[in-house]
Amino acid sequence: MTIAMRGLCVAMCALGLTAHAQNPDKWPARPIRLVHGFISGGSVDITARLLAAHLTESLGQQVIVDGRPGAGGTTGASIVAKSDPDGYTLFLMASGHATSPGLYRTLPYDPVRDFTMISMVATNPMVILSNPTFPVKTMPELVQRAKAAPGQINYGSGGIGSGMHLAAVLFQARTGVQLNHVPYKGGNAGPVALLANEIPVLFTTAGGSTTYVDSGRLRALAVTTKKRFVLWPDVPTIAESVAPGFDVLAWYAVAAPRNMPPALVNKLNATVSGILKRPDVAEKLLVLGAEARATPAREAQDFLALEVARWTKVVRDEKIPPQD
Repeated sequence: MTIAMRGLCVAMCALGLTAHAQNPDKWPARPIRLVHGFISGGSVDITARLLAAHLTESLGQQVIVDGRPGAGGTTGASIVAKSDPDGYTLFLMASGHATSPGLYRTLPYDPVRDFTMISMVATNPMVILSNPTFPVKTMPELVQRAKAAPGQINYGSGGIGSGMHLAAVLFQARTGVQLNHVPYKGGNAGPVALLANEIPVLFTTAGGSTTYVDSGRLRALAVTTKKRFVLWPDVPTIAESVAPGFDVLAWYAVAAPRNMPPALVNKLNATVSGILKRPDVAEKLLVLGAEARATPAREAQDFLALEVARWTKVVRDEKIPPQD
């Protein structure tokens, strides 16, 4: 076979593979990789594994979770951004994806343009917790005490630039208070420090807090979303107590590399939506502190663009130092 003929064969095979990927009736023909950018056993990983199990069942091909922790989730995002948009590499995107553009000096991808959004998966509130020995029982009391002693009340978060940290930064900007940040390295470190009374206040996710709050070991002062959390109907929102209009949430979404064929986007969106409508899936997400939220792909894409713009502005306005 001549070089020219071999080249023609390669080109025809490539075209055949592309057509195969774009035909939703032929996809998937092999296992699918679901990438995320965080450690094994964390809330993102658990959510990815829950979704992967049901995608495997629905699609008839194994969906393998591939956690690539590092650089605040940007390692996993970079892998997806550089992958082929053939439906065999998907991304469980977490809300930290939207804060990265403001926090890092450079990124090896565009956080909006280099991703095709498939659907939102779930949202969950962040929560402000206090140690029961701290003489503050409400958000107005916290604001009053903080204004009387600027910079003297410590608060913990999941680390500099984490969603919890940025929620706290926005809270301080909106209420005019100044707190002292004590960053922890995610996971359960913050709640453990709060339980040990190392800090009096913690900004964290609801999912890792329900056991402590429900048992009375920690006090929930408020949630950060505009609506109250379904598991804690008696816990007020920041918006209704001290900062009208305040609305910050953590979220998960399914995404793919840029230029995913519309036919595959539509098939995946319908599949994910069907999974999230199942009562057993919604109940499992709620145990993790998250509420199922399926959306059209276009809505998810618009939401991502708005979140990136919003948090980039917060980081710059509050002069949070960029990370390398």
